[in-house]
Amino acid sequence: MKLLKKMSTTILSIILCITLIAGCTSTKETSNNSKKDITLCESWNFDTGFFTVLSPNNIGNNYGPLNYLCNFYETLVQYEDGEIVPGLADTWEISHDGLTYTFHLKKDIKFSDGEDFNAEVVKLNLDNIPKMLGDFNGAYGATTTLIKEIKAVDEYTVEVNLMSPYYGALQDFTLLLPMGMMSPNAYNEDGTLSDITKTKTLGTGPYMYDGQKDGETYVFIRNEEYNRKQPDVDSFRVKVIPDNDAKILALRSGEIDAIIGSPNISYDSFNELSSNDDYKAKVSDAIVQTRLMGFNLSKEPFEEKSVRLAINHAINKDEISKNLFYGIEEKAEGVLDKSLPYCDVSVEQYDYNQDKANNILEDAGWIDTDGDGFREKDGVRLEGEIVYISGMAMIEDLSLSVAHYLKGIGIDVKVKGMEMMAQFGVIASGDFTMAMQVTNPIPYDPYLFMTRVNPEPLRDNLLAQGLKHIDNASEILNNLTCMTDENKIQETYDFVLKEINKNGAIIPLTNVKSLTVFNKDVIDDYKFFGHPDLPNVANISLK
Repeated sequence: MKLLKKMSTTILSIILCITLIAGCTSTKETSNNSKKDITLCESWNFDTGFFTVLSPNNIGNNYGPLNYLCNFYETLVQYEDGEIVPGLADTWEISHDGLTYTFHLKKDIKFSDGEDFNAEVVKLNLDNIPKMLGDFNGAYGATTTLIKEIKAVDEYTVEVNLMSPYYGALQDFTLLLPMGMMSPNAYNEDGTLSDITKTKTLGTGPYMYDGQKDGETYVFIRNEEYNRKQPDVDSFRVKVIPDNDAKILALRSGEIDAIIGSPNISYDSFNELSSNDDYKAKVSDAIVQTRLMGFNLSKEPFEEKSVRLAINHAINKDEISKNLFYGIEEKAEGVLDKSLPYCDVSVEQYDYNQDKANNILEDAGWIDTDGDGFREKDGVRLEGEIVYISGMAMIEDLSLSVAHYLKGIGIDVKVKGMEMMAQFGVIASGDFTMAMQVTNPIPYDPYLFMTRVNPEPLRDNLLAQGLKHIDNASEILNNLTCMTDENKIQETYDFVLKEINKNGAIIPLTNVKSLTVFNKDVIDDYKFFGHPDLPNVANISLK
């Protein structure tokens, strides 16, 4: 049972690193219509419901609703352009010892069901979140595991007391999953979710769902209780279109108006549409996450550092960036982008050099003894398999490209696409040699990355390989969690990021940015926000 629980938590943590599937828009109306109604699209349906505490214990693997939470729900504070700014709280203070966070709430805010937003509702949400997460508590940030007591000081002041200080707590409060505030009607008396969350949104955001559904199309309307800046779009529909090629066809036919999010479009299609005068193609300024490949150091031959270092030199990241991603995704210099907090750390670069890679392998005794083009040593063949999630844009091409480079230095590599949960399972169980993965999307990282790379408790069996050579890695990372000295926090990041790089068990490949392509006859502009790969309808400007 403990093994199953550990694997479940690992699976959940890896789910967070998967780029969040975004939506697309369509409309049959023109800009001259008085009612501005558009239609979006999504890969997954919303049948699991519209609540903010989404985890496998209540939704399985259907994360479709997560991609649209920003349209219905808000957090106490928000993440924008690398900064934490007011959300449902106007101001906040943090005690000197880092144990108490005091939030001063906005007044005159109502939920879409008419309930008042106040300190008691915030307390209700924060008290219930850990209970609803259950075994997955901590998989969406450490703060929910550290809550000691929530106090409603007065009607619009909330005090959050932690059991120990946590340097990433404030950023955790920006996470829509799980920190989006829901109406008290979202909960039963025992703190469990009410059935109403299956058919209604119960947030303070600009839009709401009131149960309207036509086949596989969901209808969302304005939240009449929303009393702040009104968005351009009056209402929108979300049509379920799982296949990315079908999304492109729908965009071309006028059935939808936009595609938002890098997982939803191939770079070939993006490049093609960017040169078409009927569409506008945009790339986010922010780097959303890092593509990476990792090794299982418990499997031959990848327990040998020389093999990993040779592979690091054998992959031409510049060529991958140019040929697969049209230069939009630039090569990654580290597992975490330098623009993230504490991550401006210089690490040694493994420049592309196949001659050097070949020499490293030969010096380590890996020789092609039978003339088949692949190396062996002591009866062990230099081979492996890259497992990747099938159906994700460009991942198969990336895996095949890496396999091609490794063949060039005598390593026989197969690639295998798997359903998402199946790949999570083989990584959790250790039944893999190599795997493609991405880091968590901002704003979860860098804090959640430091949780996932920790070997104990094991949350991510791929990332944890990066510090497998450090005997006291868990102690270092556990100490980091409760540090308040900024200099010591930075020293820990310097050490961890440099050691991950030195170990060579995790290879950063490219930096992912969010993409959108939209019909210029319908949409004037779209602005990416703090969660760039999530479609934020309020940021759509119509013609």
